[in-house]
Amino acid sequence: MRSVLNSDYQDFEVVLVDNASTDGSIESVEKIFSANRNLKIIRNKENSFFTGGNNIGIRESKGECIIILNNDTEVDSAWLKEIAGVMLDERIGAAQPKILIYGSNPQRIDYAGATIDKYGYAKGFGRGEVDEGQFDRVDDIFYAGGTAMVLRKKALDEVGLFDERFGMHWEDVDLAWRIRLKGYRIVLIPKSRVFHKGSMSMSKFTHSAKVAWYVRKNRIAGLIKNYGKLNLLRALPVLILIYSAVSINELFSGGIKMALSSFWAIIWNIKELPYILRQRQIVQDRGRVVGDREVVRYMQKGCIALSCLKEALCL
Repeated sequence: MRSVLNSDYQDFEVVLVDNASTDGSIESVEKIFSANRNLKIIRNKENSFFTGGNNIGIRESKGECIIILNNDTEVDSAWLKEIAGVMLDERIGAAQPKILIYGSNPQRIDYAGATIDKYGYAKGFGRGEVDEGQFDRVDDIFYAGGTAMVLRKKALDEVGLFDERFGMHWEDVDLAWRIRLKGYRIVLIPKSRVFHKGSMSMSKFTHSAKVAWYVRKNRIAGLIKNYGKLNLLRALPVLILIYSAVSINELFSGGIKMALSSFWAIIWNIKELPYILRQRQIVQDRGRVVGDREVVRYMQKGCIALSCLKEALCL
């Protein structure tokens, strides 16, 4: 909070949404920062997860551009100035600052924007690399990650907010995909730097079957919502086969709960299919202005899932 309020660019507001925390953090913020006129605090009575909490903040925000910023970050003093300059281009619907690993020396990249393969598996650019200027151009990316995600209010008015049925994980991909289907660009803003401590709210859940379930169910729903018919028919059966292979691998390495998370992800989508199909109709009939070809060209070629099958965890 201190780093954000000390930004060089001063034409901004901060909407802090407290998702029913119980650790005293919101009381500390109120005590230290309540006199700042740029700060508005919203206290939720219950945890509405990443999607619900951020949607509340978005609705309360007045700016032309809105930044989703995680609580486990610090920002460079010039970060907003760099964002404001790039977002003057109204063709840009969303953007990503360069996300660096907090405290790393030499400075290492957490991710410089991200992409997915055609089955919805995500990959962050430059993860773990020493930052030597290799990502210092304003380039197009498939999606901006939720750690620090810049969103144009006009684009949100056209495509809607985060899908609250997603809860957490893959919600940033889904929203960015919808923004791309509206014909907007999504870019990396490399001179805007955000330092990420990494999963400070989620660390104890990172390797849990619950997280795997969220990622896997949302990936299926996201493909159904956003792909055209032909690409959906190509990708979805293969994704189910990938889940089957991942589950077999997890029976030997991650345990029965992790292996079953893919099964429960499929069951969730079957139960929620009427809702997902309604959302698909909104995206396809009212939201889309560009074809799949324009969107797919920003996806990773090949299959990211095949490489992650070699690792202990493949979400």
